[in-house]
Amino acid sequence: QVKIQDNAMVPEHTQALLCDTLTITNTDNALRLVAFGPHDDHQPYDGVAEKLLKKGQSLTITLNEAGTYQFHDHLQDVARGNFTVVQ
Repeated sequence: QVKIQDNAMVPEHTQALLCDTLTITNTDNALRLVAFGPHDDHQPYDGVAEKLLKKGQSLTITLNEAGTYQFHDHLQDVARGNFTVVQ
């Protein structure tokens, strides 16, 4: 579980196993555009390049590729995080 809270991803880093799921939930009042990959070079993960989240909405992905991956709020790039998937 990752929350977008006070313009930050909490926690900023998540460690997980292959086939786990990761849920990102927007708890802020601001609209968020969650995107995978570095800012301005979005790279899809689990078929999702980006998703718009209003307050209370979530995005859940299946962690199906090992490695470390970045995600961020494309509208407020100060909210960034990453996750590492191990086998």
